[in-house]
Amino acid sequence: MKFDLNRDMENDTYLSCVSSVYDEMENVKNFQKEKYLPSLNFIERYFNNEEADRVKILDVGIGYGAFLKLCEDAKYENLYGMDPFPKSMEISKRYTSSILKLGKIEDSTWPYPENSFDVITCFDVIEHLTQPNIFFHNIKSYLKNKDSIVIVRTPNGGLAYKLRKLPFIGIKDRNTTHINVHNTLYWKKLANANGFEILIDWKGEHLTHLKHVAFLSKITDMMKIDHRKVPLLNTFEQAYTMVLKKKGKSKL
Repeated sequence: MKFDLNRDMENDTYLSCVSSVYDEMENVKNFQKEKYLPSLNFIERYFNNEEADRVKILDVGIGYGAFLKLCEDAKYENLYGMDPFPKSMEISKRYTSSILKLGKIEDSTWPYPENSFDVITCFDVIEHLTQPNIFFHNIKSYLKNKDSIVIVRTPNGGLAYKLRKLPFIGIKDRNTTHINVHNTLYWKKLANANGFEILIDWKGEHLTHLKHVAFLSKITDMMKIDHRKVPLLNTFEQAYTMVLKKKGKSKL
């Protein structure tokens, strides 16, 4: 298959091109793996590995299907995706055999049956929504049961993100559709207000916001230190991830 360097020009929420997501062997690139593997690893732990062939996963806002591709590589079989951009879905189908359907988070009904999924993921999407609350409201209808989980990731909008605006040293956020970037407390309160509890959350997976900050990750790697767990330094992590479930008894 000829490698496609293009991107979905109609999808102004996703600025990546195919070549930044997949290599010429159609494998997910390491930078992308670093973003998604912590979430996939949590799924494996939560469902005790042996249930991979039965766990039903829906990815909402699939980009070019990188997370679903990694799930396939990990032997998950019941994989589904939803996205509002036809071209992005067309690109994704080159790399994943997951079932993909058109749909928007804001839609009153999604293109899948309610009470269907063990896991619903949503990576780097809710910051694009005019009303992020609608995601937390709608998603509850599609979780299978009380042990089903939601994994949601969004930009880490704390003080370090605000420093992006500084001249010379700040790394400007090029994505003009990031209309709802907030700090971690905002997202915790929103999840709680919609009936979710947080099983675990973290900041990661790459240091950014200011020029040259990323170099510190090389130092922490050499010292075998997880920069995500270093106070102050982790304020410069790119994203914030929450693992949620409906309030009630947890498997953990």
